[in-house]
Amino acid sequence: MRKYRQKRVVFTGGPSGGKTTIIDMALRRFGRKVAVVPEAATILYAGGFPRRPEPEAVRHIQRAIYYTTRELEDFAAAMDDAAIALCDRGTLDCLAYWPETGPGLLETVGSDLKSEFARYDIALHLRPPKTAAGYQTSATRIEPHSRALELDRKIEAVWKNHPNRHVIEETPDFLMKANKIMELLDKAVRNLA
Repeated sequence: MRKYRQKRVVFTGGPSGGKTTIIDMALRRFGRKVAVVPEAATILYAGGFPRRPEPEAVRHIQRAIYYTTRELEDFAAAMDDAAIALCDRGTLDCLAYWPETGPGLLETVGSDLKSEFARYDIALHLRPPKTAAGYQTSATRIEPHSRALELDRKIEAVWKNHPNRHVIEETPDFLMKANKIMELLDKAVRNLA
C-alpha cells in the first residue's frame, strides 16, 4: 500500500490544444514516474455513448463524463504506483459544456469548486490553435474551430482560480509548446514525486 497521495497534473484547454499528444510524450520521457488518466469523453463517445445537443441530453452526457473522470483518476491512484498522474482533462472541464439554464453541474453531483480544485496539484491549460489551419477534428472531436475557441474561453474561466494554474499559449512550432510543458513537468516531477 502506497504511503503517499498520488499527485495529479491536469491537462485542460480547448479541443486540439495538444493535450493527448503531450501526455504521450511525457509518458515516454518520465516512464514509470507517471501514470496516464485517459480522457473520459473519448472513451465514452468511442464506446457508443449518445451525443445529442438538447440541454437535458448534455446534462446526462456531462455527468457521465464527470463521474467517469473521477473513477479513472481514483483508479490510477489506487492501482498505479506512479507518484504523479497525468490527467487528460479534469472534472471541471465539464462545466464548459454544461447548459446555461437549470441547476449547475457541481450542484447535481454534490460537489463544489474548492473540492474539485483540490483534486489537482497542477493545472496546465493548453491553448488550441488560433487559426482554423492548425485545427484538427477527429472521430470524437467534432467541434468546428470557432466552437473550440469558445470552449477554450469557457474552460479558462472555469480553471482561472486554481492555485497552481499555468496557461501555455499556442506557438508557431508545436515542439516549442511541448518543450515549455516538459520544462514545467520536469519541475513538477522533481517537486511532487
